[in-house]
Amino acid sequence: MATTVFTAASTAEEVATAYQSQVQGKTILITGGNTGLGLETAKQLAGHGATVIFTSRSEKNGEAAVKTIKEAYPSANVTFLQMDLASVQSVKAFATQFLATYSTLNILINNAGVMACPKTFTTDGFETQFGVNHLGHFYLTQLLLPLLLKSASKAFPSRIVTLSSVGQFFYAPPEGIMFDDLNADQSYNSWVRYGHAKLANVLFAKEINARYASKNLISVAVHPGMVIGTDLKRHFDFWNVIDTVWQVATKPGALGVVMGERNKSIPEGASTTVLCAVGSDIAGGGFYYDCKISEGEKLHPLAGDADLAKRLWDVSEKLVADALKK
Repeated sequence: MATTVFTAASTAEEVATAYQSQVQGKTILITGGNTGLGLETAKQLAGHGATVIFTSRSEKNGEAAVKTIKEAYPSANVTFLQMDLASVQSVKAFATQFLATYSTLNILINNAGVMACPKTFTTDGFETQFGVNHLGHFYLTQLLLPLLLKSASKAFPSRIVTLSSVGQFFYAPPEGIMFDDLNADQSYNSWVRYGHAKLANVLFAKEINARYASKNLISVAVHPGMVIGTDLKRHFDFWNVIDTVWQVATKPGALGVVMGERNKSIPEGASTTVLCAVGSDIAGGGFYYDCKISEGEKLHPLAGDADLAKRLWDVSEKLVADALKK
């Protein structure tokens, strides 16, 4: 068992090596594993003995990622399957295929996401950042929960690791979840909507844990850090950057948080995800960053609101159900 104290500078490989005995033999699903943090997470977990299945919207990109992982770890057991989180029908089809193929699922890593994109909508008509970052993962997790619970044990509770961001602290509105304007009919700011979706990730992770912790399931949210080199910045332009600077500069306490962040490499950014997926003594419902649990710092004031989390769950269920009827 690992005794190393990991830090912001630790890498995913270091964590996976330390916990290799807990990585080996696990079946792990990662959304968006074809690039960036997801690819590094998939590479290290598959390279250290897990069976890893990752998703990508693009078959070409998915196959290229498998090749990259195999080049680093020739014996890695890694598979790519297509899925588009912007479509509930795609998520449903993926889950049907996955459940027909795999009889075990120990760890689900909700990694994929979009950041600060222009105002657009998913196939089902949801505002894209809320639809992809939250609702797609919400529905996928619901479909896979029975298998996660079936695979759980006291020795190794099943894990759900959902990538959030310190963006929920920086950008989410004071009311937390904009139930009266989920589809941005009244207003749209790309950074506010990003923070909104990332706060939904934290609330969702906490609500899963509240509902299923007694059934040997651990759910946490993760802030990977300010990671350079990922595709998340593909929507950045001059005005987008100016907007994020303004959003941070005008939020009380935000500048101090920014000053405390360090730019991370992708291997460093993936370390907290790997730790939460396979490490020991992971606290269910926690918000993790820099390979440690938050004691309330870097969190939106409503991130721990149980009533808000339950309401978000109920609203999300209805939104998905309505979309499936279309």
